Amino acid sequence: MKKNVLFWIGVKSKNKLLREKHGDFKYFEISRLSWEYWCEKNDVIFLPYEEPSRDDTGKHKATWQRWFDVFNKIEEANIDYNKIASIDGSTIIRWDCPNFFDLAKNNTVTAWRALENLRWVSEGVDGYNNLFDNFNFDLKKYINCGFQIFDKNHKKFLIELEDFYDKNNDEILDLQNNKVKRGTDQPVYNYLLQMSNIDVDINLPPAFLQTHHQRFDWFSHNWQLNEDKTPFFIKYGYIHQYSGFPQRGQRFQLMSQTWDLIKENYK
Repeated sequence: MKKNVLFWIGVKSKNKLLREKHGDFKYFEISRLSWEYWCEKNDVIFLPYEEPSRDDTGKHKATWQRWFDVFNKIEEANIDYNKIASIDGSTIIRWDCPNFFDLAKNNTVTAWRALENLRWVSEGVDGYNNLFDNFNFDLKKYINCGFQIFDKNHKKFLIELEDFYDKNNDEILDLQNNKVKRGTDQPVYNYLLQMSNIDVDINLPPAFLQTHHQRFDWFSHNWQLNEDKTPFFIKYGYIHQYSGFPQRGQRFQLMSQTWDLIKENYK
């Protein structure tokens, strides 16, 4: 019987500066515990992605390589699958999150629209525009690459993405690391997604991806209810993506604090 697959991204870069920036990726352990619990509860195959095919993760970042490797890893594991969800290791899923695979349509990329920082998104789209011959990009359809659901029909697109990356590698890395600095794979992925006319469903309820907690004041609580100090993002959100923090180490610190509040629910 075919099952759905949770492709969890937990690659620890070998680059010393990146490891220092991300606190040696200690937050992966918290993310993994939450997703393993949810997968077992919902009869979903948990497939961790920790060893990319290209050794130089300082140059070829894991955010790129996940797209190059996802189908190969699933086929190597001999998994008979239905749909795939690719999930960043900077996320925590709430213990009682509904099965989002039930919301995903066939032959469609199901994702969450990236609305958390429109200036950042706009600068990324504008910065990469020349690479795509001034393609008329629809900013309203820009998606967050940290949470996506797709199926076998997406394989051809990811092969084309890898081919484009290899053919334009020098220019992409220059834009990514020096000139634009607005994401790694995400701007290019979004451009090619729109140019390929792939069906994308961006109507997932907001509860399925809460991100940029500080920007949207998700750490607050219902102060009128003195007995309930549960932060908004835990109370009203199912999937929490820890992004957009100004200081190093904040991601692990806040994920740890979140886990301390909710970990008893995962037993």
